[in-house]
Amino acid sequence: MWEPELPRPLPAHFLQEVFSTAPIYDLIFCDLSPRTLVWLSRTCRRAHEAVTRFIHRAYNINRHLSRYFPDPLAFRSLQARTGLVISGSNALQFLDRSFYPESDLDLYAHPGHVYEALEWLDSVGYTFKPEDFQQEDWRDEVPADWDGTARRINRHGEMIIHDPDAMYSDVAGVYTFMRIITMDTETVTLKVQIIASKCNPIQTITQFHSTCVMNIITFDAAYSFYPVATFEERMAIQIPGSNRLDAVAKYVKRGWRVYAVFGPDHVTRSQRFLLDEKRWVGDRHCWSIPLDTTGVTSRPVLSLSSEPFSWDPSTQNGWIMECEGDSPSTYVPNMRTHLVMTTIFRYNYSFPDLKLVKEIRGWSLSQGQLNHSLLSRENWTWFDAEIPRFRALSSYEQ
Repeated sequence: MWEPELPRPLPAHFLQEVFSTAPIYDLIFCDLSPRTLVWLSRTCRRAHEAVTRFIHRAYNINRHLSRYFPDPLAFRSLQARTGLVISGSNALQFLDRSFYPESDLDLYAHPGHVYEALEWLDSVGYTFKPEDFQQEDWRDEVPADWDGTARRINRHGEMIIHDPDAMYSDVAGVYTFMRIITMDTETVTLKVQIIASKCNPIQTITQFHSTCVMNIITFDAAYSFYPVATFEERMAIQIPGSNRLDAVAKYVKRGWRVYAVFGPDHVTRSQRFLLDEKRWVGDRHCWSIPLDTTGVTSRPVLSLSSEPFSWDPSTQNGWIMECEGDSPSTYVPNMRTHLVMTTIFRYNYSFPDLKLVKEIRGWSLSQGQLNHSLLSRENWTWFDAEIPRFRALSSYEQ
């Protein structure tokens, strides 16, 4: 009986030549998923070097941003000094190596940095397009003077915020800017939205309509919070409480399978959604891509007496996805966080660990009494640099 001849293994020099020739391996790598690229990079030194070079080219953030800004480094320097975060469909496109021509650029701002972000957009040629309920001039919408030494929560533990956005419970306001340019002989309208967070961008993003858009780009790195579900299995779980069913439908059309409740094996296969696990931006479950920061201006010192820090504030935030419901047919996710909003930290933080939060709040109370009794707003001392140390101590004690 005739039997087909078994395929012969490729000679080693052939594979070495493939992994040494970018035009060849780029054609192969461009169709591989992130996890497959990682696995391939672990097979041999040549493959690792080829994948590393490919990733450097494929995830070129300056090229990615050049569609919106003539000087991407100036924008990333704005990110570095304000903690401005890219999220939504733009971050998803960057990580997925895809392009949606109709999509806009969503930028999430910390309290106190909204005015600077809007002013920068205005300076590079973007025009404010107010909603019916907004003033014609964005300067009449956003105060230039933000006082970080003023109380941020009331005695009931509720955030003090004026004129909150009714559709998004964690959003203080949305500001839309447009710019018309000519690109390859075609007239293109670019849309950028600044989303002002009540607490911080991560607290807002973890309350998104579904997990497939829980990805961010800071000035120095890109992160996907649920990479296995999002990029390997092209699936997502809807977050209860979101009113954006239109947004969910948009991602279904783009190829994502969205679940209203957990499927039969979502709870048992923990690598997808990592239920009941304390998560942090940039942890081992995130897909993290360091970005080249050559030419990006570093964050300035917050004040003369404040200890400098170079990390992005979003990287010091976390959450827990809990499973709620009476039976497997009704299990839904609940994104739980514990907030730290105190005047001794320039930025607000959301943590997954209640014990850690209590320790920081207790320390902040004592330090805050000293600050408020000795210092004025002009010579305030910020203690954000202590946050990673509290986290490290908490991990050591556990």
